[in-house]
Amino acid sequence: MHVLPVDPATMAVNLALLAAIALGLGAGCFFFVRGFGLLRRKHLVLNTPRCAIRGAAIGLVEVSGRASGPYTLISPLSQVDCFYYRSTAWQADEQRRRWRKVADEKLYAPFFVEDETGNVMVDVRGAEMGLPPVFSEEVGSGEVLEYMQHFLNRHGISMDLPVKLEEVCVCPGDTLFILGTLQENPRAGSVDALRSADPEPMSAGAADLQRRGAMDALHVSEADLANRRPRTPASESFDLHPAVILGKGSSDPFLLSNRSEREIILEMAWKSTLYIWAGPILIVLCLWLLVSRMASP
Repeated sequence: MHVLPVDPATMAVNLALLAAIALGLGAGCFFFVRGFGLLRRKHLVLNTPRCAIRGAAIGLVEVSGRASGPYTLISPLSQVDCFYYRSTAWQADEQRRRWRKVADEKLYAPFFVEDETGNVMVDVRGAEMGLPPVFSEEVGSGEVLEYMQHFLNRHGISMDLPVKLEEVCVCPGDTLFILGTLQENPRAGSVDALRSADPEPMSAGAADLQRRGAMDALHVSEADLANRRPRTPASESFDLHPAVILGKGSSDPFLLSNRSEREIILEMAWKSTLYIWAGPILIVLCLWLLVSRMASP
């Protein structure tokens, strides 16, 4: 029996094509499932009535209002007073073709969303943040400013290769739309509940230390630090151990955005349509390529 020699180049092309087809099939299935997930979420947002904060009942709710709270942090990159920040860094590989995440820093202080009827504490853990970045920059070794270097040093990131930095924040006065679950606050319960709960937001003392550290990095004096510290009006009080909080439910989505409900629904509508149609089209195309390749001599 005579065995025909296999051309290594042809084998490499076939393997690459099969890998691309497998990747395309997986992506098509993901898009299809993702599209229906977005469609379900769109209907959930549409069917959840908007309510005033004082009239909100336990369960899934939609509320809208401005962010407020008793004290703030200072974000390391945008250097703004905020209740929550997430600072992320990606670094290029040696070929500068891909970016890998090398730092993801999140801190938050207690904050509330309030409307004309009242306020409710927001537990941001597990939230899908629909917030635009307040800081986004790609820097090389000779372009790093001092405050950026402080952030990079804190995470042990060298500047041998370019770095992309991005930061999102929730700042005092920001208008927020929140779809979340109004639920009993476990920290307002027993000692056992407190022990089993995740770490709490930063206390006032810890937040003050964080602010001082950030201001030291910016070489800001004590007087300027005092002037930059937001002051809560005497008429505005915050219960840091409320009976109920707005946060992530066991299975319901938890969305926090600075856009309106209408904008969120429109985005979900076009994305779900795109994914639901793109998924099957990609699957059919990959199957056609696979059958064509198998049928060719």
